[in-house]
Amino acid sequence: MSLFERVQAIIGEHGETMTLARAGEDTAITFKGKRIGGALDGLGNTSQQRFRVKLSTAEMLASAWTVKEPSAGGTGPSDTLTVAGRVRNLLDVKPLRDGDTVAAWELEVAG
Repeated sequence: MSLFERVQAIIGEHGETMTLARAGEDTAITFKGKRIGGALDGLGNTSQQRFRVKLSTAEMLASAWTVKEPSAGGTGPSDTLTVAGRVRNLLDVKPLRDGDTVAAWELEVAG
């Protein structure tokens, strides 16, 4: 079983439904992702959750989006991820590779 197939199986079995949205794209992408770890960051009188999410490349590749990878901003707008009804900002995006192929994405999100 390839890394891509293992990631798909784990996310399919243990993941939760999430939605990725991007400014300038007409549609959002709904997929299953897997939360990994987390922390609670204090922000003045409030706090926000910060955690990592692993998601498969399949939904993005099948989407109508022009750029088929998540974006934490950099030179353009950042994507947002809705998890359990709460919008989160992408802080970092890392490709998880199986040889030369991106098998999954690991996102660091907060919100």
